[in-house]
Amino acid sequence: MTANQTQVKRKRGGQKGNRNARKHGFYSAALSPAETSQLWDITNLEGVDPEIAFVRVKLQSSLERDPGNRRVIREASRLLAKWYSANYGLDATTGSYLKSVVQDLLETASVQHSAALHSSQKQMADDETNRTYLNNLIGHPTYENSI
Repeated sequence: MTANQTQVKRKRGGQKGNRNARKHGFYSAALSPAETSQLWDITNLEGVDPEIAFVRVKLQSSLERDPGNRRVIREASRLLAKWYSANYGLDATTGSYLKSVVQDLLETASVQHSAALHSSQKQMADDETNRTYLNNLIGHPTYENSI
């Protein structure tokens, strides 16, 4: 640094113009081809508003990657309550109540999805163990661990 330059102290947290939240996760602008297809299916076949369909697709994809992500659930419930409040003229109390109900439902669904995913992964591991045991028992040994 030269004598003419002064060091600017940065504030805590994200800096102005920071787009980190838009690059990944819930606020990423890009949808995968599968997500785009799902968005149009929801919009056209189910008749759901495109904004709601977008929140639904992003919520699903975010929770598939990280089932316990409560930040995504809070943000989705906030956006849904805001959309419904604006479109149906809900007062602040009703909008707040709607947000808490949606958040509770999404958290419950996320926990159930996470438990089901864990259970299916455990079942697959148990099936593989049983298959190996049975093959060894009937004389068809498996050599998965040998090199």
